[in-house]
Amino acid sequence: MYGALSPQIAPDTFYAFPHLIQSTGYPVTVSLAAFFKLFGYGLYQARVFMLLWILAALTTLFFLGRRMFGTRQASLVLLLIVSFASFYGSGRTVVGEIPGFFFLLVGFYCVVARQHFFLAGILWGLAVVAKPSVFGLIIPTVFLTLLLERASWRNFLKRLCLVAVGMIPAGIGWIFFVVKEPFVLETWRSIGTFYSNPYSSSIYDNVVRNLSTIFHSTTLIYFGLLFLIILFARYLIKEGRLRFVYNFTTIYTILAFLYYLRSPGWLRYVLIAELLILFLLPYSCEQLALWVKERWSNFTVSSERMVGVFIGVLITIQFIQLFSVADIFSSDAGLPVARYVNEKFPDKSISFLNALDVSVSVNTDKRFNTFELTGMPLFGTNTLLPSEPPDVIVSTRNDHFIKEGQRVLDNRYIMDATVGGYVIYVKK
Repeated sequence: MYGALSPQIAPDTFYAFPHLIQSTGYPVTVSLAAFFKLFGYGLYQARVFMLLWILAALTTLFFLGRRMFGTRQASLVLLLIVSFASFYGSGRTVVGEIPGFFFLLVGFYCVVARQHFFLAGILWGLAVVAKPSVFGLIIPTVFLTLLLERASWRNFLKRLCLVAVGMIPAGIGWIFFVVKEPFVLETWRSIGTFYSNPYSSSIYDNVVRNLSTIFHSTTLIYFGLLFLIILFARYLIKEGRLRFVYNFTTIYTILAFLYYLRSPGWLRYVLIAELLILFLLPYSCEQLALWVKERWSNFTVSSERMVGVFIGVLITIQFIQLFSVADIFSSDAGLPVARYVNEKFPDKSISFLNALDVSVSVNTDKRFNTFELTGMPLFGTNTLLPSEPPDVIVSTRNDHFIKEGQRVLDNRYIMDATVGGYVIYVKK
């Protein structure tokens, strides 16, 4: 609507730090804006948009798997991914994990099928800016992976330069779309400060707490055991194109786990590592089964059957978990509130206090958004405090912005309705 990659906090006013709010980057948000232009604005269109990214990622996953391992293994990979609950937990919402995963996979295809490191760099650069907190780890991972390749220093430097130069356009695009003052040192200092600790909590305390809870997390235990299979298979593999992907996955998984440790316990940081582990798992199990048969000749069960049974059990468990205890979050709480506000207050100025899910579905140009995100400066201001507050306030009853402005609320507003857990206040 406004050509700004920053949240609207008041009429014609946007958040002053757009370079800090790009947790989901322009490859997703700009393409979503184009999708809205073509098909209209709304939550339905946003969901369809993300389903298209999911289909693109799954299609690429299958063709890359078929190229690397064969059709049977690629089919098993596809079943492992589509039965994995976290794939949908991030995939259905407009965030950058699955689009970035798509770019990562296509980049792998460029390396595996064509040895085209420059084009891979372009795609990996897009992955980085699609979700910097997750795919920023690609940069050190690529460096270390290329370093482990059995190549001369000349070839190492050539490939590294091709990848680095390929990633530059994505970075320039990020600066063009997001950074208003790229030549001001304070802009980059604020970015560095934010990414050094975006949690508003002690990193040391986070690490200690996360280490102490590892064996209480079924996700970490599950993928830790699968990762051991990947590690073992890595040392059985001789083919260069497979070794590159295995080395990449190993290094990225370790770095992602370290990044998870410094967080408040957010498992989304290891999602891509989990998907890469599942991608390599069927082929790794086959290599392990062949290794077992070589050493125990009386083991008569075919390796294909062994792998098929093991992967089939995992797929079954994942499907059961997906449809029973996965508890992927869903809610329509904001929608009935938005409908009520649209019908009753079409021409009023409206303030949304920590109520973004309502705000995005309300049709008004007189919109005030006030909300908080971990580790970032406040978005907007408490609209109850100025001398002339908006006509309508939408918030939850116990929101601390409501409590801060309680005196104004009591003197100047009456409660109009309670809808979907939100309270709507109107000026007297």
